[in-house]
Amino acid sequence: MTRGITLGDTLSWPARYLPRKTALVSGIGAGRRAWTYAELDAEVNRHAHALQSLGIGKGDVVAAFLYNTPAFVFTLLATARIGAVYNPVNYRLAAQELAYILNDGGAKAVLFEQEGAGVVEKAAELAPGTALRIYADPDAAPAFATHRLDTLAAAQPATPPAVTVHEDDPCILMYTSGTTGRPKGVVHTHRSKLQHNAMMHQAMTLSREDVGLSVAPLNHTAELHTSFLPRLQLGATQVLQRRFDAGEAWQLVESERVTHFFAAPTMVGMLLNHPDADARDVSSLRLVEYGGASMAPHLIREWDRKVGAGLVQVYGTTEMGPCMSVLYPHEQLSHAGSAGLPALGHELVVARLRDDGEPTDPMQPCVPGEVGEVLVRGPCMMQGYLNRPDANARALAHGWYHTGDLGSLDADGYLWIRDRIDYMINSGAENVYPREVEDALIEHPAVLEVAVLGEPDPTWGQVVGAYVVTRGDGPVSAAQLDAFLLQGDRLAAYKRPRRYHFVDALPKTTSGKIQKHMLRAGATA
Repeated sequence: MTRGITLGDTLSWPARYLPRKTALVSGIGAGRRAWTYAELDAEVNRHAHALQSLGIGKGDVVAAFLYNTPAFVFTLLATARIGAVYNPVNYRLAAQELAYILNDGGAKAVLFEQEGAGVVEKAAELAPGTALRIYADPDAAPAFATHRLDTLAAAQPATPPAVTVHEDDPCILMYTSGTTGRPKGVVHTHRSKLQHNAMMHQAMTLSREDVGLSVAPLNHTAELHTSFLPRLQLGATQVLQRRFDAGEAWQLVESERVTHFFAAPTMVGMLLNHPDADARDVSSLRLVEYGGASMAPHLIREWDRKVGAGLVQVYGTTEMGPCMSVLYPHEQLSHAGSAGLPALGHELVVARLRDDGEPTDPMQPCVPGEVGEVLVRGPCMMQGYLNRPDANARALAHGWYHTGDLGSLDADGYLWIRDRIDYMINSGAENVYPREVEDALIEHPAVLEVAVLGEPDPTWGQVVGAYVVTRGDGPVSAAQLDAFLLQGDRLAAYKRPRRYHFVDALPKTTSGKIQKHMLRAGATA
């Protein structure tokens, strides 16, 4: 078996041929620090030896409870170089949620910083198998920490570790965002990650001249795998924002001459609503990638007017690496609401739903316009869910990944996502797709965000419920929203919400996805 190219090798090319080029920037103003590619390569090697000195080796899981920090980057690439498996964890999780992931993934070590120390300390009591608790901040470590990362790394050599890692070895364990319940651990190999890099190079027209800004969390697959790693492999400059702040993001775009970043549509809205969208020089920005949901046409038009950089939508899942389809800049308005065409090297089919509970069959495709389950296959597919043989059998049936998303294809092959199968509403024997209702409501000028789901009803089985966040520049009533939907034939009468809930905010994951299961729990409590 040939060794192939691994994630740990992605830094080797720019370190060799672009050693003095700026690789990584962290901080802003007086707190700004930068590393060249040669310096970054040396730091990664020191961190690889540091992890080895603790007994971490091939196949061991290293969890990272970190914000967008240099330590995240150093250890991500260090684990890849020693054949360990990196497990980036959502830094917003509570202690019991973190403990569940540490136990389920069998993490040997957890990396953490001061801001998350209290959560990790409580989680460590519930996950005794994670014996190594490695502090990744430069100040004094808390008493429950077993080691300090910077002290360990400083004493190590800058030469590459002597480990043979193969392209088919696992390198990433990333847990699903938990929008429908308990997260599952998704395992990806070095090969699938590098295939994904190549696909994103094409989709984003990335080059070594790009300056990428990480405003979304690196612990999420969209930022890490569609943006950060593809740019790194090409030798682009990476700028880290510790956590998203719209004003600081615009400041970094201006000061670092940023050309590319990923943002969820909710983040795009916050960026547009910030006064710096008009005040800062953002002329360097050429492309912004978004995902997690389609973007409303009015938001696209506002972005074009205020910013002018191209927009690219990616549709995907953690299981597929994540990108499965792409909607390019010239298609944003002409195909608004679509998820685009299959990504390079991928096949996509919408399969007819079954009544017998068995997985949908790719050999039973829907006709154009017919709604079914979205299935996809390609080189970036996960190795499988960790310790979930039953879930693997269903999700990977027939050699295709079953997304659990409802969608349809149009006559030109463009994909239109209707909603999750779990969220389809059956009201009086009529199927209602929440996404369709959400897309109609978001066009109202007073609506900032909306989430729609089915709510129990003794007469109809389910009725449509809408959770609405308003813009705050004037009240809007349920009657006004109802009238808006009826005007201009926006929505059939049976699809209209029968219940409106006006809320201050919608529960979200760190990547900006709305957690409907939390809304559902409140509606049925």
